[in-house]
Amino acid sequence: MNTLNRVYFIFGLFIITACGGGGGGGGSSGDSGSGSGYGTSSSNTPPTITNSSLNVSVAENQTSAFTIVASDANGDTLTYSISGTDASFFQVSTSGVVTFITAPDFENPSDADANNIYLVTATVSDGMETDSENFTVTVTNDTSDDITTEAYDGVYISSGPIQGATVCVEVTRHTCTGAQYTTTTAQDGTFSLTVDSGTTDIVIRGEGGFDPVTNLQFDDVYTFALGQPVTDQNFVVSPLSSMPYARETGTYEQLKSRLGIDSSFMIRFDNPYSNLDSAIYNKAAVVNAQLMVLYKILIDIIPAFTVGNGQYYLATDVFKERSENETSLGDTTFIKDLYTNSIGDTLSLSSQQLIDLSAGTSAYMQKMYANSSNSLSHFTKAGVEELVQLMKSVVDGTSTSAEIDKLTFNTIDWINENTSWAGGTITDNESSLKTTNYSLTNNGSSNYVVDNVNASTTEFVIYVKEGDVIQFDATSSVTSSHPFKMSTVQNATSSDAGKIGTNEGWNENTLTLTVGANTPDTIYPYCDFHSGMYTNGKIVKVTSYDMSQIDVTNASSALQVKGTVSSGPFKGASGYTYKVYLTSQGGSEHTHEFYEYPGLTFYMTADQGYHGAMSSSDDSMFKPKSHYASSDDGGSSGY
Repeated sequence: MNTLNRVYFIFGLFIITACGGGGGGGGSSGDSGSGSGYGTSSSNTPPTITNSSLNVSVAENQTSAFTIVASDANGDTLTYSISGTDASFFQVSTSGVVTFITAPDFENPSDADANNIYLVTATVSDGMETDSENFTVTVTNDTSDDITTEAYDGVYISSGPIQGATVCVEVTRHTCTGAQYTTTTAQDGTFSLTVDSGTTDIVIRGEGGFDPVTNLQFDDVYTFALGQPVTDQNFVVSPLSSMPYARETGTYEQLKSRLGIDSSFMIRFDNPYSNLDSAIYNKAAVVNAQLMVLYKILIDIIPAFTVGNGQYYLATDVFKERSENETSLGDTTFIKDLYTNSIGDTLSLSSQQLIDLSAGTSAYMQKMYANSSNSLSHFTKAGVEELVQLMKSVVDGTSTSAEIDKLTFNTIDWINENTSWAGGTITDNESSLKTTNYSLTNNGSSNYVVDNVNASTTEFVIYVKEGDVIQFDATSSVTSSHPFKMSTVQNATSSDAGKIGTNEGWNENTLTLTVGANTPDTIYPYCDFHSGMYTNGKIVKVTSYDMSQIDVTNASSALQVKGTVSSGPFKGASGYTYKVYLTSQGGSEHTHEFYEYPGLTFYMTADQGYHGAMSSSDDSMFKPKSHYASSDDGGSSGY
């Protein structure tokens, strides 16, 4: 083929090819227009969400939420997705079914606002275009699974409100470990526990925390528990309210009787520190603080003690059956019994160590008080740690007799010298300790009877010094028919010039003598209507309780003696008595010397506890502090 013919051939092939391509395109011109890409965006219809409502309500405890309903005019395959504030709690299927990943709990909402309204944006796509709508899913309450709850509200106190303590419904005795229901106390010691109503055998326990009054940081060894809590009023968990539970068999009424707390005070419900101006509340506050101090001493000086031991022994001794109801936790016999019973075989102590423990603790306890100007006793704010350390030194044998004697006989000085408290000088309840009360009745117009002493036939001598207070508690018949007066003249009458009054410290309305600088050295009580009713008795003012200041020449006289036993098994016993022997009577009967009265001794039989007596058969008691006559088993105390 020549060159020209080749050109013609190629050109012809080009024309045929071009015509064939065009024919193909034209053959498809009857199609709906999808063959060319130029008409896509203008002719495709977006999908549409067609749910009748975008607000959905579902019951708790199920995963179903809602289904995305959508349509597409082009019949395209649709895909679904979710987004929005609470989308993380949901999942969506390929068919548009939206479900909760975890079934919602109405009582514990998970949505962002915690209001059980979940916000979700649903989106549908045909691969080219989308449609979105905002859905709200409201979770409703299913009451069939509701559990009725009860609230236990109260306050946790020791010597003050315990802050930051754990409070729980006790599961295992003496601990909050593993407890289902727990909370933490606020600054004022208050707390609230919500407990399923089906929970039985409720015991509320507190442990640990900080006491701002004593400045003590407690660990879980210092725990107190309240049995029999109720939900209809606030209650108090304290050393005092814990006693019946610690004892298990004791009652609140028994506890009040043993500790001299008024029957109207509700130990489980009344916070004693809320009204310290009230004598009833004040007494309870002091007792509560004393229990706290005793508990801390027991826990700290006995290494083998764990949670509950100290409280158990303390409660056991408080509830012991004795010859008389105990009304003073400062009673030396009580303290000694407590140490004897609790220490047992754990520690090997000499008789002198036991005496020193009892005397020092008793002195400290008797001085504790509470008033409205400071939330509680100075003694629980200053001196607790120092007291514990000294008691530890007694146990390990490193204490000195001088240290113990200082604590026992000069407690205030000891506190001031040893405390690290920066709150100032410590004061105590000297006003109450210096007050001695005497019962006053009469046998017609023949004689007054003072604490069962015939004031006409017995030389009843009462020694006082400045600062002491003598109060006569008279029956109404005495004040109306036999007016009780004071004079500097013995066996005076209404016409005598020696009558004394308020200027000399005597208050006829309250029958109270407050001894001061103007009080005469010798005073004679008398009846304003009848002579001879107080012939032999007198009140003698002395500058100090010294042997040289007191007339003890007649051993049969009924002397009123007050003070603290300076040595022997009853070291630290403190109180008042009006019948004393001044010499030892031999045998098992023995003499005790008062710290406040150098050289002055009183006789006490072996089985009389802290009693003074005119004879071995007499049981006249120490007044009013120490008063146990026998041991708890009814036998002789042996002292």
